[in-house]
Amino acid sequence: MTADEARIAPLYAAFNAQAFDRVAAMLAPDVAWPDEAEGVPLRGREAVADYLARIATSLRVRYEPISLHTDEHGAVAVLCRQVVDSATDGSPWSSTRVLHRYVFRDGLVERLSTEQDHRDTRFAGIDALLERVHAAINAGDLEAIVACYAPNARFFDTFEEGVVQGAEGLRAHFRHLLETVRLEIAILDYALEPDDSVRARLQVTTRGADGGLWQDGLVTVWYRLEYGLIVDQDIDDSGV
Repeated sequence: MTADEARIAPLYAAFNAQAFDRVAAMLAPDVAWPDEAEGVPLRGREAVADYLARIATSLRVRYEPISLHTDEHGAVAVLCRQVVDSATDGSPWSSTRVLHRYVFRDGLVERLSTEQDHRDTRFAGIDALLERVHAAINAGDLEAIVACYAPNARFFDTFEEGVVQGAEGLRAHFRHLLETVRLEIAILDYALEPDDSVRARLQVTTRGADGGLWQDGLVTVWYRLEYGLIVDQDIDDSGV
């Protein structure tokens, strides 16, 4: 994760907490920011802070970042679930995916651009994560595997029929897996589902420690991501 990518989580945490003074402190003095209510650009920290505070009087907006990556121009693209509720009674207004692009200068946000109702089922940050985690499994690289999971990851282990939770639980789970079997995984395709889970179809060859073939077929994995890391997964190895 780059230094600018690491700045994304504190920014959304401040926004979701409606701590707009903290948000403003992460912006460049001449920041360019879209006013999505009026469809006009805003310029400067104070204008952005005033806009956010004004919106918060009627709407409660929160963001759940799914994945992020740095694009070829150096901007940090963040794919989010945007949830909008009434600030008065909490009634739901909308729930859509949005794409944010941040340009940083000297560690501060210089410009934000947004794409509302983002419908693409693929995203470069997800591409990179899937390639990274499956390459690490194929290579038997325990620490590289664990690095693809969030510290708060939690999922049910169908291999041992137990819950895997936290960094040490992940490390123990994958250490045991790598000591027991050898895996060769190829990604066939994936899609971002309407509920924001990532459905990946994999060709998986599993061999025992002695090299004997255990399984060779289609496996479907549903991953749930936060900030570009895996927080949950569900595996279907029925071959369907």
